[in-house]
Amino acid sequence: MLPFRTLAARCPSLCITSLCVAGLLFLATGCLPARADPKPYRPEPVTEAGMTFDWGYSVKTQALQMIQSSQHLCELDIYELSDPDILRALAAARRRGVDVRVVVDATESASLQTAVPQLRRAGVPVAELRIPRGISHIKMLIADGPHGGVLIGGMNFGASSWANNDGSVYLSHPSSEYQTLFRWDWERAHHVPAAAPTLTPPLVTDRGIEAQVVAAIEQAQHTISLEAFDLTDYTVLDDLMAAARRGVTVEVLLDPGQSLNRKAASQLRDAGVTVRFYKPYDGEWMHAKMLSVDDGKVFLIGSANFSHQAYTYNHEADIVLHDVPAFAQSLEQDLSIQISRGTDYPVRSAH
Repeated sequence: MLPFRTLAARCPSLCITSLCVAGLLFLATGCLPARADPKPYRPEPVTEAGMTFDWGYSVKTQALQMIQSSQHLCELDIYELSDPDILRALAAARRRGVDVRVVVDATESASLQTAVPQLRRAGVPVAELRIPRGISHIKMLIADGPHGGVLIGGMNFGASSWANNDGSVYLSHPSSEYQTLFRWDWERAHHVPAAAPTLTPPLVTDRGIEAQVVAAIEQAQHTISLEAFDLTDYTVLDDLMAAARRGVTVEVLLDPGQSLNRKAASQLRDAGVTVRFYKPYDGEWMHAKMLSVDDGKVFLIGSANFSHQAYTYNHEADIVLHDVPAFAQSLEQDLSIQISRGTDYPVRSAH
């Protein structure tokens, strides 16, 4: 491309016209034309140890594959459910004789307005789980068949969820505890008295999640990588700051739409933590709840925000994994890119 000075000498009228157009745009909108953001970055799926770490639309692809290939069983425990492709796949599975059952949160509007009536018309049993002082926030799909297993993580199944910076993990050979958790929720949603099941890692739920997060941070020796939609729990914040002060490299990416994240960011920066706010490509959320310690020596992902509300009142499910360096590398690459293009203060839109 010719330098502007050379172009002006050769084509003065063209340059004057271009400057006029830019000037009119500035007067009308208060800004010059913005350079378009690149295509949103989402890591490719990564597989190790019989598990696959999926991001963004890859989570939807995985979920559809599981539902469409299910033969006898398909169980979904989900906070937000409204994606039309997922709903059609669940209805189709029901029509071919699969035992499809769905539990949704009793307060989530998209699920109640879209998923519940549509699934019930298709003959799919749906139950609404009400959690006192909280929400049923789990995102877990269980299916049998050639692509059976468990898909669990932070990704909702809403119509626009897949654009979010978020992910889930597919386990091809899960233990029976995931079904135990679903059945507990199914019974409670039908008001059947049921004691909380005893679950063991990698599956951790409710109040047991904070202890796993704290233990992981406290054992960190070199690096902590964290992506958080909501980072407000005092114990987690204190432990992150303590890790930074003892020489651990701590990097944190936060969603810009959660106002209390501003206070957390300020506190963490004062302790030497690298903190940035996610810059949306097109209005999507930084919805992940992921933590990697020492390049995957410990890796947590799930539905629970790093908040007092999540750890105390909500119904949540995370998995805690050990020695998964490929998963850690995937998170660290996403974190590096989003930190480099992020902002020091919340910016809700890239436009």
